[in-house]
Amino acid sequence: MAQQPTSPQLARIRDEIIGEHSVVNTPFGEKPLVYADYTASGRSLGFIERFVQQQVLPYYANTHTETSYTGRHTTELREQARQTIRQALNASERHRLIFCGSGATAAIDKLITMLELKQHGHAVNTHQAGDERPVVFIGPYEHHSNELPWRESAAEVVCIPLDECGQIDLEVLEGKLQTYQHRNLKIGSFSAASNVTGLRSPVGKISALLKQYGFWSCWDYAAAAPYVGIDMQALQLDAVFISTHKFIGGPGTPGILMVNQAMLDNDIPAVPGGGTVSFVTPTEHTYLSDVERREEGGTPGIVESIRAGLVFALQQAVGTDTIEKLERAHTREAIERLQKHPNIEIMGDTEAERLSIISFRIKHGQKHLHYSFVVALLNDLFGIQARGGCSCAGPYGHYLLGLSQDQSRAIEDEMNRGAMLLRPGWIRFNLNYFLEHSTVDYILSAIELLAEHGAAFLPYYQYQEKPGVWCFQGERFGDSANLSSAIGNWLARKDSFEHGVASETDPQALYQQCLREAEEKLRSPNPAWQRFDLELQAQAENLRWFLLPQEVA
Repeated sequence: MAQQPTSPQLARIRDEIIGEHSVVNTPFGEKPLVYADYTASGRSLGFIERFVQQQVLPYYANTHTETSYTGRHTTELREQARQTIRQALNASERHRLIFCGSGATAAIDKLITMLELKQHGHAVNTHQAGDERPVVFIGPYEHHSNELPWRESAAEVVCIPLDECGQIDLEVLEGKLQTYQHRNLKIGSFSAASNVTGLRSPVGKISALLKQYGFWSCWDYAAAAPYVGIDMQALQLDAVFISTHKFIGGPGTPGILMVNQAMLDNDIPAVPGGGTVSFVTPTEHTYLSDVERREEGGTPGIVESIRAGLVFALQQAVGTDTIEKLERAHTREAIERLQKHPNIEIMGDTEAERLSIISFRIKHGQKHLHYSFVVALLNDLFGIQARGGCSCAGPYGHYLLGLSQDQSRAIEDEMNRGAMLLRPGWIRFNLNYFLEHSTVDYILSAIELLAEHGAAFLPYYQYQEKPGVWCFQGERFGDSANLSSAIGNWLARKDSFEHGVASETDPQALYQQCLREAEEKLRSPNPAWQRFDLELQAQAENLRWFLLPQEVA
């Protein structure tokens, strides 16, 4: 595929990533740190952290005053951040932005609490049956954060299935909307995109249907927000949940709840406390009428909120149209290459509109390589940081893997007996918009190489049950920073905390070297290496979906 031109702006972003061109120590020597796990969390940017260090922290104070210089300075910066995010989402005057917790999970929990739908300790539902009971529609590929809290609430939860093409079934949705349109409190809470397959939801179409039948339109943008435009007014969105830490520059930012104030009629804040009241007497108190102030009780995440504003400002400077275009090119190349390999199974519809989030499995005969083993190889041989598991999307995973309810129960029973490695899953990576083409090619080449030869290394990796990881020659490898020694080193005037010296080798040359070395090792494993077996109990063996080390010649 033709190489995309590298813009100076994207190059500057790459150069400012803290840890870019660092190396990681592996059992096979130093490897370039190549981060492909942005779906889980972003990485910090030097220029944002410098702004925080030079312009925020020197004048930092609590925001609950504007009389002092530091209080006013900090409050102004935090409110600028709030306004920046409001503009990025094209929020209207009726929308309120509430910073909460550390991600979308906290935002969803905040909304449920404000809607007074929480059932503490599975108490008897205080809402009446029938039309009096609230109802919440969710989609087929929700993250656990947008499903479990609703399950535990007082609302009835209705899951809209996938159609035969693997998309949200709009016909079923409309039928259910008609059935439940007489409920008093009606909510649709859908994911804008799957965090497993990157599959994008038709937000505009679904939101229009929800509004047509009197439902509130709520959206989990945790996976999608870093990469797509959000127009709350044009799309008729009543609430969005955002995990800002997933953006580039985002570590150390709060969750965001943008919500239509018309949804809320709670007089008592979700968390009563300091900063939520206008006046308190020995026997009485009055809460603030301003939702944003009332629902951000206690000392807020001040620096975190300011950082969130900077993160959104960067996204808007690059432009979501540009981001989507670049990611579309990455995704197209990845799918075109990987689906050609007979041993690679890409999860989800490869023809549908997707984010650059790709989950896959590697086949070997009638079995698959365990996802944790593949993630270990990506790290050990290439320095590529990916993630394995079910991506906190269990119900969707059952659909993708074709698991029946009986199979699911049997697997759960064996996991409860200790066979945790039976947990089904996949390997997930994503290709962020600012990655150089050489990095994209390196990641894809590494996956192709493991699909061809990765099984050859399985006998030399031991599965360690307690941490749930596969270790080369049975040993955990790689040094870690020591938190307990930080203050001691500082007192001893040894306050250098460098971890992993940045490589001075040209990245492209280093990538090619790593690929060559990995292929040589995979083709000719060292005969002196110790081999390991892995034995399962009979019931677990009957459910095994992955290749065992002793099955490799």
